[in-house]
Amino acid sequence: MLGEQKANVRKRQQFIEFQLAWEGKLQRKQLQDQFEISPQQSTVDLGEYSEACPSNIAYDPRQRAYVRGTAFAPQLTDGDVSEYLAQLEMLSKGYREESEIWPVNIPEFDTVAVHSRPIAPETFKLVLAAIRQRQCLKARYVSLSSGSEGFRAILPHALASDGHRWHVRAFDFDKRRYSDFVLSRLEANGFTDTPGDDLPRDVDWTSTIQLILTTDPAMPEPRRERLESEYRMRKGALKIKIRQAMLFYYLRFYGFNPHDLEDGIMRNVSSFHLKVANMEEVEKWLGRRN
Repeated sequence: MLGEQKANVRKRQQFIEFQLAWEGKLQRKQLQDQFEISPQQSTVDLGEYSEACPSNIAYDPRQRAYVRGTAFAPQLTDGDVSEYLAQLEMLSKGYREESEIWPVNIPEFDTVAVHSRPIAPETFKLVLAAIRQRQCLKARYVSLSSGSEGFRAILPHALASDGHRWHVRAFDFDKRRYSDFVLSRLEANGFTDTPGDDLPRDVDWTSTIQLILTTDPAMPEPRRERLESEYRMRKGALKIKIRQAMLFYYLRFYGFNPHDLEDGIMRNVSSFHLKVANMEEVEKWLGRRN
């Protein structure tokens, strides 16, 4: 069975399925070159995939290639476009060479390069070590809001991305609370003693909440239907389970501005024509309501 294969064999089977899904065909030599395997091994891999997923693959002697079956249905991959685009992302960011990514006929493309202050490698190594060893860091943080640049003691326990920048989630002993620190603004110069042992639990990090989004009811019905389809809404709603600590980032990701208040409440306006359906709960989770 495909699901019981060793990791390296399964990866080759996923490559076969990826080529069939997005390129429409696969030649034996592509499999050989991608994984540096023998012609005999590539034949075995293709035979095993054909046996397990006969409706997904067929051999076309005219093209001397295996082609996508008429009843193709992904078995080892999600069949989601994000799988293809992730390959292009790795290429654009320099994580892979053209010969290393899976698309064969790479389309012309471009991506937005986000220029930000780089994360100091030595600081990041200390952050990782602090998380692994549950140790406290002596760190200086450049805050754009407060302008504070003094050294403080923080106890990191997790990493978080808002889609643009990476943060470290840590207990700030100066402010006696858990906060997110942008890694590119953090400078750590070593470990320090933990100021006390009575740390509270990071409830916001461990709590799971549900953000419910709908389309803007002011939109014409045809546009609302298209938007519901685009976001894969069910019964007119997109329900997203997230960590409470990540709520602010998710709201910004979906076009809301949590700082844009009206009568002390976040304006329920999104640049993507969405609405928050459970606004009262969201305000409570943001700490603005009891």
